[in-house]
Amino acid sequence: MIANETRETNPEQLLKLLEMQVAAARERRAAREQGRSHAGTIGIFIIVAGAAFALWMLTVLLDQMRPQHGERKENASATPIERAR
Repeated sequence: MIANETRETNPEQLLKLLEMQVAAARERRAAREQGRSHAGTIGIFIIVAGAAFALWMLTVLLDQMRPQHGERKENASATPIERAR
């Protein structure tokens, strides 16, 4: 007959079990947030690096397209004999 009786837990045991579950859930949430934080940091770094690379490429291309101002001034002030060289 004793084996057929249901075993009841006391409130202290239930409270302890609940506290353990809440602590485990907090640890899982903290781990997820930390992973998200690292992913966000890496993402921002990639975006900034990509923007810096694009800006550098733009300046290189614009420098190639710009006529050389120094050569024009030398040619304009030079005598016709020097221009022919």
